[in-house]
Amino acid sequence: MNPATFSSPKKFLSAFVAAVLAWASPAHCAPTRPAWSWADAWSEDGMGLVLLWLTAVFWVVTHVWTLLVVWAEARATRAREPGVEAEKESA
Repeated sequence: MNPATFSSPKKFLSAFVAAVLAWASPAHCAPTRPAWSWADAWSEDGMGLVLLWLTAVFWVVTHVWTLLVVWAEARATRAREPGVEAEKESA
C-alpha cells in the first residue's frame, strides 16, 4: 500500500471536518446572547441595596406579625378578674 494515497475517503472527510472545526471560532457554535438577562439585572450596582431593603422589610413585617400574634394569644387566654361578668349582647 502506498502511503501517499488515501486509504479511505472517510478518513479524508473526518480530517477535513476536524480542520474546519479547529478553524471556526467558538462563536459559531454558541447561541447568541440575549439583549437582556436576569444575570445582568442582578449584577447591577444598586441591586445590593435593593436586596438589603427587601430583607429589612421582610424582617420587620415578620417580627411585627409575631408580636401581634403573641399579644392576641395572651389577650385571648388572659384570666378574667373574679366578680366581673362578661357583657351580654343585646339581640
